[in-house]
Amino acid sequence: MKFKDLKATLKNGVSPVYLIEGADAYLRESAFKSILSAAITNVEFNLDEFSGQDVKIRPDEIYAAFLSYPFLSDKRLVKINEFYPTASDLKGAMLKKLLNEENDTSVLVIVNEKACAALKKQPRVTLVDCGRLDDALIAKWIMKHALLSKTAIDQSAANLLIEYTLGDMTRVSTETEKLIAYAGENGVIDEKAVEAVAIKDVDYEVYELTECIALKNSGKAFEILKAMFDKNEDKQRLFTAIFYHIRRLFYSSISAASTAELASTFGVHEYAVIKAKQQAKRFKVKRLKRIMDKFQELDADFKSGEITVNDALFNSIFEILTEE
Repeated sequence: MKFKDLKATLKNGVSPVYLIEGADAYLRESAFKSILSAAITNVEFNLDEFSGQDVKIRPDEIYAAFLSYPFLSDKRLVKINEFYPTASDLKGAMLKKLLNEENDTSVLVIVNEKACAALKKQPRVTLVDCGRLDDALIAKWIMKHALLSKTAIDQSAANLLIEYTLGDMTRVSTETEKLIAYAGENGVIDEKAVEAVAIKDVDYEVYELTECIALKNSGKAFEILKAMFDKNEDKQRLFTAIFYHIRRLFYSSISAASTAELASTFGVHEYAVIKAKQQAKRFKVKRLKRIMDKFQELDADFKSGEITVNDALFNSIFEILTEE
């Protein structure tokens, strides 16, 4: 099930085993708290937390915690963080019992950032997908959160904030709180407020920069690059981020793979691939290939010490903007 559906299902009771999975840390934590609240009382006495590594080195302790009786609560909860067993691992006696044994007084919750195919196939596992929410849901969350603080935010401002944060709910939450404080009680948050207060994600700035490259708007491109420099960002990280973004555009434009497959290959949200496909249409494929080759050349130059990373950044943007 999707994250947005979790609270409704919890009204009908708690499942014995949950797998909370997805790249959005805010959603993972929110999902866990929802299950925790629905499953147990007296958290101090009824919650045991372990890591995936603990499963390997002290499995008996985890199983014992799972079998323990709750204290002043109908159930107790065992949480395992970042646990990625293989199908072979799950044939082990302890894991078999942990995932399949009937226990009306315990709930097992596994919280993973990345996907685990072996766990998803287990019959008693209830999956909670904490991947990126769609824009409409995020905008609804922003406006509702602002309203609870007696502040208003219009739709266009919410949409701009989503772009700045790339829809990452941890960032969305932080920036929304800043905007609420900026606007004050009974205040109104508009696009100008978002532009003045919200911090753009580096990947969004790279997206903006690439738009300028596509349109050959050299003035705006160097303005964005200078702003990124002025924030004292790690210059090598900036160069790598731009390089990887260009590479993502190129492969998105020539690949027949699905959005999900490309997202897995690139190690990014599907949303990033969707945006890359949209932006890639602004370029001819041959131009993207030449740009990517230029970045590879400059990457090798600064890694070998022939040029500084600062020179690599500015030279790459200058040469890309001036080439036909």
